[in-house]
Amino acid sequence: MPSPLTKSAPALEPAAGSAKPQFLWNEIVRWTLEACILRKEGREAQVSELLQDRLPGLIRNWSGACGLPTETCKQNLRALFRRIQESVETGYIHRRLIVAEVCANLATQPAGPSIPAGERGPVRLRRRVPIDDVSGMLDAVAEAELETRAEAILPMRRAALAMTSLFSGEPASLAVLTA
Repeated sequence: MPSPLTKSAPALEPAAGSAKPQFLWNEIVRWTLEACILRKEGREAQVSELLQDRLPGLIRNWSGACGLPTETCKQNLRALFRRIQESVETGYIHRRLIVAEVCANLATQPAGPSIPAGERGPVRLRRRVPIDDVSGMLDAVAEAELETRAEAILPMRRAALAMTSLFSGEPASLAVLTA
């Protein structure tokens, strides 16, 4: 299922070149965060769309409008990309630990009604596995099921929404990063 962000947000218009540098920086932060989350989810086609279609224009417009030397712009962008990648990785680790704790607590409680397999929806593998590697395929399915369960308990995009203000200096907007 495509991310609502990559489909619902309008493409960058040429008029955005006259936008304020802070607005452009915030957009770079938001779409970089989305690209990192999508990459972590294994959705490379959507990552590629963001990295080829959306972010280059934003970066060009920001670097032209911010008034900083080219080398400073590059350094700021590299630092931003590194911090966001680290934050998303840390977020996924935290989520995995929290979900494991929640699941362990749920396992000790009386069982409630279970969701039939047909109503859970498809499981999306996060990595490629050769068709003749049965044990690898079972491991990949188990990982994907765990990730799907984790997403149902603690959606990463909602958790990442709070992180945008760390990079942009402005409060996060609920209209931007929704699951």
